Amino acid sequence: MKHAAAPFFSTMLAVVLAALFIVMTIAFIVIPQVTGGHPGETNSGGAPSTKYHPT
Repeated sequence: MKHAAAPFFSTMLAVVLAALFIVMTIAFIVIPQVTGGHPGETNSGGAPSTKYHPT
């Protein structure tokens, strides 16, 4: 029975890691695009922002 569980857990781990990779990739691309910079960066205080806001 232990031998039959190994492929299941390795497949489950691969699916979870693949899903996590997709979510993190999208988050690291979209968040800086929406906020106009990476989190923690200071705003240069130049021209007023004309960012698009979805609401």
